[in-house]
Amino acid sequence: MSLLGKTVILSKWLFTQRPTSLAIDITHRCNLKCLHCYFWREEHPGELPDSEMIALMKTFRKRGLRAAILYGGEPTLRPEICRAAGEIFDACLIFTNGTNGFAEIRGAKWIVSLDGPERVNDEIRGIGVYRRAVLEIRRAKSPPLIHMTISRLNMGCVEDFVGCMAELPIEGIGFSFFTPAVGGADSGYALTLMERDRILTQLLSIRKKFGPIVGITPAMVRQLRSDGAFFSWNRKELCPVSTRVRCFNPAGEAKFCTYGDSADCSRCGCAAVAAYRGALCPIDFRTMLVILALMGMPGRRLITPFLVR
Repeated sequence: MSLLGKTVILSKWLFTQRPTSLAIDITHRCNLKCLHCYFWREEHPGELPDSEMIALMKTFRKRGLRAAILYGGEPTLRPEICRAAGEIFDACLIFTNGTNGFAEIRGAKWIVSLDGPERVNDEIRGIGVYRRAVLEIRRAKSPPLIHMTISRLNMGCVEDFVGCMAELPIEGIGFSFFTPAVGGADSGYALTLMERDRILTQLLSIRKKFGPIVGITPAMVRQLRSDGAFFSWNRKELCPVSTRVRCFNPAGEAKFCTYGDSADCSRCGCAAVAAYRGALCPIDFRTMLVILALMGMPGRRLITPFLVR
């Protein structure tokens, strides 16, 4: 996709407060029922048909939103929308559980959500899910990214999981922390801030062991630590998502956050906020490299060896 368009996105981040990205749940349907997922537990309005969903994306592209993140539900259940998003936007990320394979979509990157080694993952996502996803990762024409949501269900197996993924043809591994809903029954899955701080320290050690395939930097860790910058942004009115990203549900209705309108911002574990603020508050080139990799910017592999630690 357009190098110019990606450069414009970065320039807006650096020099303006204007929105750059569209985050949209393109379907409420999914072939899994993960223990920690809020989405399937909620009632949802209908879905826009393909033509209207694609028209919505084109409208926001004309309004200057050059990047898109597709969620669900399971986005692979709507392949035409995934293909269209790769053509419409200058950068596109698609989250998937990996069980339906990875169609080759020009201009888009697949991000596979897995939650641990086989036993732990399948306790959360369902029996056989890990093996199916790993099989599809091995079959993929382009290496996908991996995403792990760290919760009380899998906090003890982070390094083992990274070791398993490092043996597969993947581009990298990213992490977020489970974010509960305000007053929700899922709050028991969230770590305490003290527990999270310990995991963040562990993640930096894991990065030293496995290298830049582990997509978290000291600057990102600082944004999530209770003794770092976390309390400077963990309120709805301070969240960068509110100014940089426009979020929508499958019916094309606006919502505040990718985690939903009832997300508990005081316990937020969003990797996107950590990456954005880690890269820009203040400028950090190692974290910027993580973002460039997500955007598929050319040339970033040439400087990776100099920014490993």
